[in-house]
Amino acid sequence: MEPEKPIDPNPEVHPLIHTYQDDLARVMNATEAPVVQALLATARARDEENAIEEVEQKERRWYSATSIVLILLTLAVLAFGTYYYFRLTVKVRPAPSVGVFPTSDTIVASSTTMQQVLATFAASATLPVGKPTLINLVNDPSTPSSASGQAQQPLLSNSQLYQFIGAEVPEPLQSVISVARWGVVNTGTAIVPFIVASVSDPEKASKEFSIAEPTLLKLFSPALGIDTTAEQDVIGQTFQSQYFYNLPVRTMSGQDAQGKQTVVFLYGYATNTIIVITPKPEALKAIYDTVINQH
Repeated sequence: MEPEKPIDPNPEVHPLIHTYQDDLARVMNATEAPVVQALLATARARDEENAIEEVEQKERRWYSATSIVLILLTLAVLAFGTYYYFRLTVKVRPAPSVGVFPTSDTIVASSTTMQQVLATFAASATLPVGKPTLINLVNDPSTPSSASGQAQQPLLSNSQLYQFIGAEVPEPLQSVISVARWGVVNTGTAIVPFIVASVSDPEKASKEFSIAEPTLLKLFSPALGIDTTAEQDVIGQTFQSQYFYNLPVRTMSGQDAQGKQTVVFLYGYATNTIIVITPKPEALKAIYDTVINQH
């Protein structure tokens, strides 16, 4: 048996922890120079790749942020444009019109009277049957010429027409009528006058016409050739709702020479925006047929 070795009271302590620098130093000592240079080149290349990748990541983040801002700005512009279009712009509306009808020869209002105009058309033998004709009333022909050199003869305005036919139309009723024209139609048995008016708000127009009903006959009977002295039984009557040719109308009725109940005065819609005032339902039908055939 071998004798036991004595225990060294001061044993040599070997460090258990080593550093990267220590490892590198040992590698440098144990590795040939070409291998070390290759390792260093690989490390530098890796550092450069990391630097390039970091720059690319920053650029991608910047591009992403810029794209998001541009998209938000685009959406904001679209939203504002939509709001401006629907809220702030004025919608284009067609000019008010009573429809397209044949017109008479030009008549200068200052050189004639309402009674003369009615008498002229009542004696006319050239008016086609069932074809409403608008009376072409104009102002004084001394109106200045247009740029093209042709004389401009504007039609009477609504208020001028009311004055010409002697109708003191109340302001509320005037306000709902965009365009008013006076005309005549040959029904085959008589020359019947009418007034055709364009309204932009049918509901409001109906309300104002209803309010004005007690005075409508007095206002328009002269222009419609109605002799109220021969229709005393009609004065003071209320309007009745009826249908003629499937069109709703408001009528006043009286008795004719034979004692038969007949319509004396009526007004009603030929279309949603065109009101006809006339003494005969046949005139309303003629205007309705003419307007419908234009569509």
